[in-house]
Amino acid sequence: MNNVTLVGRLTKDPELKYIPGTGTPVATFTIAIDRDYTKKDGTRETDFIPVEVMGKSAEFCANYVTKGRLVAIQGQIRVDNYTNQSGEKRTFTKVSTRAVQALDRGKDRSDTASYGSGAGQFEPSFEPSFQPQQNLDPQGFQAIDDDDIPF
Repeated sequence: MNNVTLVGRLTKDPELKYIPGTGTPVATFTIAIDRDYTKKDGTRETDFIPVEVMGKSAEFCANYVTKGRLVAIQGQIRVDNYTNQSGEKRTFTKVSTRAVQALDRGKDRSDTASYGSGAGQFEPSFEPSFQPQQNLDPQGFQAIDDDDIPF
């Protein structure tokens, strides 16, 4: 099983690109995460984790998540191997995800005022990609007309 959940702050604004041919949006950024322990001198070490986000979440990140924002991501560890220009083999580890959640408000609240129902609330619009089924009870089962059942 390859599953990772991280909470950290963006070190810079996400970079948005599109995959040639398919047009799939891809955002890349790095999050900083402090380690749990403190050194004898009172400082903490910080890990910088590269993140790649695909799909609609990538566009969300590019539009609403900026440097310094606290985010939670859930994804998978990916290891890419490549050969550089001098012929050396290199390995690059990143977190590949489609789930990103902003955990705090941005410093500039004017960009969020147009989204959400209340003043200053951050609620990006969401439209489901599927049509909900009708006649479902709260547990998600199809409703049946009881008059036709003989018992």
